[in-house]
Amino acid sequence: MQAWLFDEDGGVREHARGTAAGVALLARLGVDAGRVEIEPDADSGHHAALDALRRHYGIVHEDRVTVRPGDPAWPPLRARFLEEHTHADLELRVFVNGRGLFHVRLPAGGLAVLCSAGDWIAVPAGLAHRFDGGRLADFEALRFFSRAQGWEAMPTGAGAPTLPLLDELLAGRVTAPPAVARLA
Repeated sequence: MQAWLFDEDGGVREHARGTAAGVALLARLGVDAGRVEIEPDADSGHHAALDALRRHYGIVHEDRVTVRPGDPAWPPLRARFLEEHTHADLELRVFVNGRGLFHVRLPAGGLAVLCSAGDWIAVPAGLAHRFDGGRLADFEALRFFSRAQGWEAMPTGAGAPTLPLLDELLAGRVTAPPAVARLA
């Protein structure tokens, strides 16, 4: 997990590398995150760590999103995920394979969170965010919700993303501030 905290002008204020540093940064901003060891082919219904997350967050609905490079469903799905939105309930996402990037709008600036296999993030209800899996997405994620309706996005009407998308981050087109944190 990595997290970048951006100022209002898009400059990097802080870059947290590693699960512990990323979790600490997100916690300061009111977003829960962590790591679970999960096998790619694991039955999500019989997994102790996932059961603990279900109980903690009151999960009543879950689904699995799998996107592979070249998937014709990805471009329209990506457009929906990139549209800034909120949810009436918590969105808990656990990455089984691959990686994805969450953008979270903050009162002053924004947050980008790069999650990979084993990482989880819990976006609180009402928090404006977006998700990007990159132009050639390759990820599998479990999505957990505290309402039976599942994934229901409420668009905020905000314009195009101002923070770097996944491909830009992976290409190294984001510079970190001079002092960066690295915790395991």
